[in-house]
This record gives sequence, C-alpha cells and structure tokens, in this order.
Amino acid sequence: MIVRYILNRFIYLKYRISYPNSKIAFGARISKGSKIGKNVNIGTNSTIIDSILSDSVTIYPSCNISKCLLEKNAVVYPGSSLYEVNLGRFSYVGRDSVVGRTRFGSFCSCGPSLLVGSGDHPHDYISSSPVFYSTLKQLGISFAKRDYFDELKETTIGNDVWIGARVFIRDGVKIGNGAIVGAGAVVVDNVPDYAVIGGVPARIIRFRFSDEIISQLLDIKWWEWNDDMLQKAQIHFAQNDPNLFLKWVKDNGFTYK
Repeated sequence: MIVRYILNRFIYLKYRISYPNSKIAFGARISKGSKIGKNVNIGTNSTIIDSILSDSVTIYPSCNISKCLLEKNAVVYPGSSLYEVNLGRFSYVGRDSVVGRTRFGSFCSCGPSLLVGSGDHPHDYISSSPVFYSTLKQLGISFAKRDYFDELKETTIGNDVWIGARVFIRDGVKIGNGAIVGAGAVVVDNVPDYAVIGGVPARIIRFRFSDEIISQLLDIKWWEWNDDMLQKAQIHFAQNDPNLFLKWVKDNGFTYK
C-alpha cells in the first residue's frame, strides 16, 4: 500500500507538471498516446487511454475512456466506460454507462446506464453463438476461420439528441438530429430527425415539430454555431415557440430553404 501510494503520488506530481492548465485528480491515469487540452478535469481512479480530450472536457471519477475523441465541453459522469467513441461538444454521457463504437453529435444529453456497442448477433443463423461465426474468440476458442457476420457496427447519434435513463441501443442504429428517446427504451431501428420514441421495442410516439419546422431547423444547423452566436441566441432556445426562434434567425441574416 505504501509503495502504491508513493507511485500514485509521483504520477500525480508528474501530471501537475505536464498539464498545468488542467486538473488531474490523484489516482487518475493518462496513457502516453493521449492528448489533453486546457481546463480539462479528470476525476480520481479514471483512466484515459489513447484518447483526445479537447478543452474544458470533464471526466468524473471511476471512468474508463479508451480510443475516444471528446470535443469541447463534453462531460462523462462517474463510473462510465467509453470505447472508440466520438462525443461532440456540449454533449454528456450519464453515470454507469457503457458505450462503444458510437459517434455522437453536439449538444446530446444521455441519461444514466446507457448501453450501446455491446456487439450484435445474427438471428437467422442456425446458432446465435459467436463461436460459429466470429474470430474474436469471445469464448476462448472459435470454430470459424473467418468472420461471417458484422457484429461490431458503428452507431450514429445526431445533434441535440436526448436519451433517457437505462436505454439500450442496438449496434449500427442511426438516431437523427433532435430526437428524444424515452427512458428504458430498446432501440433496434433507425430513428428519424426530431422523432420522440419509447417502448420495447421502441416505436415513434410523435414528432416534436411540424415537417416544415423540422426542415428549417435541419437547414439552419444551429449546433454548428460558435459560442458567441449561441450566447446571443440563448433566450430564443429557452422557450416553446419554434417560430420565434426561426424569426430571430432570419432577422439576424441567416437563410434557410
């Protein structure tokens, strides 16, 4: 225990020197293949492996971040594991989530215990066991000499998506911009832009806005605006009449189809 404490203390002091503009907690680990931006916060017992953390990223305690790109102001809450994840700016993943091979847009809000990227199985083969179709040797052995099924598909989640607590998303699914996924949903099919879905399996409940307004929002792509523009527009985001927002956009010189 004493030796471990001394080692952790040495590593902590090393990070203080290497990342003077960030806060790296005692007990955190950062691999040599990682790049850390300014004003980054990494909690105790969190591990960063071969990942890029942009400015103002926050990683809470007991997280594992491996081969990821976390953009500006992204947040990962305690106990979560991310592998091969791109997390867009101002997006967060709730606590105790396990996410792999997923690309998030910006401004996504993900509740706790999100599960994505666990791998898929064929449902029309004689057996669904990977020992017959995969060379990854999940069971320590494989009868297959090559891969017969794409079991590790990338999942794509658009911008400004809200995902409730305890949601499962099947590998390879695409969730559109502005969608809302209800708590406890099991998402097995693609989700259109601005759809509200829920259930097991998840089904479309309604759309957040009319087709005309959705089309205009997709043309505007406000999630690509810089921070100054977002600050100016803040009051128009925090209200429930999309037409007021669209009018403000047009009045400020933005055009859309």
